[in-house]
Formats: sequence, C-alpha cells, structure tokens
Amino acid sequence: MFDSLQGYYTFQENDHELKFALGVTNRLLSLRSSEVDPNEKLKYSHEIFAYDFTFDLGEIKPKIVSAGNVYPTLDCFENNFSYLKNRAATVSNPKYKAKYNHILWASQEKHRDYATSAIEGYYALLVNGKFSSSDAMEANAFEYHFKNLFILSQTIGHKKEETLDLLDSVLGTDRVSGFEEYRLIKFLVDNGKIARPKLQRLSEYVKNASEREDFERCRQHFLELMILLSQKLGQKTSQYHERLGEYFLGEAHKHSKSFIVHDFYLNALKAFQKSGNREKIESTTVLLQKAKSTIDFKTVKFEVTDERLQAYWTAIESHIDSLINKQDENLLYLYLTYGEQILPKAELLNEKNRSQVFDLFSVMNFDINKNVTGSKEGGVNSYFIHLQNFTSNHLWMVFSRGFRSGKMSFNGFMEFLKNHTWYGQDFTYLNAQGESEGFDWLDLLRPSLASFFDQSEIDIKRNNESKAGYILSIDSLALKFEGLLREFSRMIEAQTIEIKENGTEERISFEKLLENEKLKELMPEDNLAFFKFLFTSEGMNLRNNVAHCFYPARKYSAGGMFLLLTALLRLGAYKFNRI
Repeated sequence: MFDSLQGYYTFQENDHELKFALGVTNRLLSLRSSEVDPNEKLKYSHEIFAYDFTFDLGEIKPKIVSAGNVYPTLDCFENNFSYLKNRAATVSNPKYKAKYNHILWASQEKHRDYATSAIEGYYALLVNGKFSSSDAMEANAFEYHFKNLFILSQTIGHKKEETLDLLDSVLGTDRVSGFEEYRLIKFLVDNGKIARPKLQRLSEYVKNASEREDFERCRQHFLELMILLSQKLGQKTSQYHERLGEYFLGEAHKHSKSFIVHDFYLNALKAFQKSGNREKIESTTVLLQKAKSTIDFKTVKFEVTDERLQAYWTAIESHIDSLINKQDENLLYLYLTYGEQILPKAELLNEKNRSQVFDLFSVMNFDINKNVTGSKEGGVNSYFIHLQNFTSNHLWMVFSRGFRSGKMSFNGFMEFLKNHTWYGQDFTYLNAQGESEGFDWLDLLRPSLASFFDQSEIDIKRNNESKAGYILSIDSLALKFEGLLREFSRMIEAQTIEIKENGTEERISFEKLLENEKLKELMPEDNLAFFKFLFTSEGMNLRNNVAHCFYPARKYSAGGMFLLLTALLRLGAYKFNRI
C-alpha cells in the first residue's frame, strides 16, 4: 500500500476512488510504531486521527463513541492544527482536500475559507468521479460525499445552485440506482431550503420516475416522495394517495396466496382513506375481510419465494460477489465483523410475540434436554426465526462463496485474526520465576479453526456435508469463547470476579459478564444479543450444551461453525494498548 509518510502522500494523490480504502489506519499505525523521529511520529498520529474521522450530515463524527471513551477527538491535533492546515493547503486530491478542510471547519480554528475549500473539494471529487450503480460501494460513497457537500453549501451559501445541478446531472442515469435517487432527493427535501422552481423541477422528475417501469421496485418510495413534495409546494396530494393505494392493491394481487396480502390491503386502505375515495375504502375493506377467512391459524406458513425476498437475496449475493472481486483479501472477514445486515436486531431477542389465545391454556416450555424451564411465556421466537431464515442463509452465502473463490482459507483467516483483532496481541508475561504465563490466543484457537477449514475443504470436494466432521471445531470454539470474553472483560476493566458472603472468591457467570455496563457501552447491542442467544439459556445455550454433552451429533454442522466464527470476529474487533 505504502511504506513511508511520503509514500502515504503519494497514495493519497493516486487515490481516485470515492470511497476511503480499508486498512489505511492499520498501515499508518504500523509505520508509526517503527518510526524513531518524534516529529515524524506526530505526523503519523495526525494522519491517523484525520483518517478515522467521518462526517454525518456535515457534522464531524469520531470513530468510537462510548461513555468516557471517544476517539478521535479534535483535541488530538497539536500546535493549533498546524500540520492539518499544511496538508489542507498542499494536498491536490479533492477527496483529501475536502476532508482536511472539513475537519478544520469543525474545529476551534473554524473559518469560512475552510468550509469553502471543503466544498470545492467535494464538488470536484463528485463532478469528476466515475462510477455506476453496479458498484454499490462507490455509489454509496457518492451519496456520503454529496450529503456533506450539500450541508456545507447550505450552511455558508457557497455553490448552492451548482450542488443542486450536480444532483440533476446524475438523476436518470446509471450512476445511481432508483433507491439511491429516492434517498438523495428526500435528503434534499428534508434538510435544505430549496427554492420553489427547483422543488417544482424535482417534483416533475419524481412524478415521471414514479411511472417508470424500471423503477417498479421503488415505486412506493417515489409515490410517498411525491406526496411530500406536493405538501411542500402547497399542492393537493389526494391523487398520489390514490395511486399509492392502487399500488398496494396491485402488490396484494401478486401475493394473493401469501399471508403478506393482509399488510398490502391495510396499507391500501390507509392510502384510500387519505385520498378520500369512499368507494375504494369500502371495496378494500371487503377484500381485507375476505382475506381473513383464508387464514388457518393452526398452520400459518411464511413463504420464502416472495419476489421482494428474492430481490433481497439477489442484492446480498451481488454485494458478496463485489467483495470477492476486490483485491483486498480481508473484505469478507471485515464484512462478517462489521456488516449491519447480517445479525438479527437486538430488540427481537426480548420481543414477546404472544397471542392472547395462549391465556386459554397451561403453557409448558422445554429445553433441549426435555427439561421443563421456569418460563411460563409462550409464543413465536422472532430472534430464532430471523437467525434461521436470514442470518444462517446470509452466512452460508459468505462462507461458501469465500471458500470456492479462494478468498477464505485457514492461513488467510489466521492472518486476519493476527493483524485485525486483539487475539493477535501478546497477552503472555514472565512471572517472578521467569516462566511464561498468560495466553497466546491464536495458539489456543488454531486447532478448532484448522479442523473447520480442513473439513470445509473436504466437504467442497465431495459436495457433501459431514456433520461429524465439525464436532471437534464446534466443541473447541464454543468452550473457548467464555475465556475470550473473560479476557476481553479484564482488558476493559470490567468486573470478572465477586466475593461471596463467606469470603470466598468466585468467577462471575457468563451471563453476568454480558450484562456489565462497561461491556454494554463498548459493544454494539446487536452483537451482545447475538452472544446471549448463541451461548446462554436465552437461546441456543451452545456453550452449556456442548460442555455437558447435551448437544446431539445430528445437530453439528458447518452452519453452527459459521455462527461461532461470526461471534469470534465480532468479539475480536478491537485493539488494546497494553502498558
């Protein structure tokens, strides 16, 4: 990538992509650690801080935010931002010129000139940027930079018209998808003071877009946007509510044999109520009532062949393939570590989908060993349904495509753990007798991971899954996870032991470790919910069932290991400064 600070400057000038590259911060950290000149070290630090800042709606955002733990902060820059001012003045690449100047605009050195330079940088970057909607990451980067440009231009009144014209230049082209067009236009309407002529032009475009056949998948969004624009312009909205209602009726007709038809009828009914069409209200109510008679609550099934669901999986497959096609070998592992669409949302873990009909019965719940649990609750486990039908399939796509493409391997995975997680850090130390104590976590994890990758290679070649072949890898990693969690808790100075009333010392349970406030402040709640479901009695209780041999051989599978590896990556996504 680059081997010196000057090499980084050259890298910046040659970086012609809209998105920011992965791995830059780690490379700068590595070079800084080997630098002996304190002045050069400081320059590396400033570049690391600058790279780790992002912006949201024009506002500067640190990389990490938790109670008492914010990184980076503007206070990290020394000497009144002199280094950053110099880089803002000397760098030619508009992407980095925009970022340096935007940071300065957000600092106590705030000056209109910095905002102006940032705007000029963003504008030049987007005007000259070459990308298409087929490159999802670049298209998302366009949206990111455009929003920053728009907010700044609105704030100081510089290049306001040019910015709006810039958006006009990409609307209706293959550079952004219909969904991205919708998000960008809605962003303008929600966040800017747009002159009436421009609003009318946008309204005309949205009206035409809502009628385009190739925008069928996002027609609902454009109709809703048309309603919003009509309200802004003081125009009647009834015709667009009417069209929205007709759209939902059309979708209901397409899914006439699906449970989801009721949702479409309800949405259509709401739209017709807002349009004031009494005839449509009555006819839709009749359709909704008839649909209710087709439900058999004893055997309700959810279809998995729905067109929208198929479109969702197609988009996921396309995204995974785009990661595989990149040169960076770490993208799949980073996606498993940080991807927001992979895991069920945390709120599903505690969601109580309990029908009132359950009150008519005495409900008993059983665990995997047919023991009656203490819970008197009954109902649908939303978290498990999502995990089984979405997360598991999602992970299967990532791993199967990763294995077959050669982008996932034992050596590659171990190298990623070494360089991108805290597992690769040295936690050993010498005791008073000069003996090594503590853990080398990579050595402890190696047998499980080696067994998994070896078995996966065999399964791919035979085109058949051997459940018995994953017993060793799952048993080992499931049990190691508690040790990893305890090590992590110690490093963030969370409580790991407690003293009982009789004075004896006792380790805090796995469940209590996950409830520690320091852990909650640092760890994304979706990750914590995933750990709870995977390892405690709130879900699969994998750790306990493996430890006590309650997990039957038929339940072992590659899919179980996919879940464990995802948990491993997400717990490891940190680095610690050890003194």
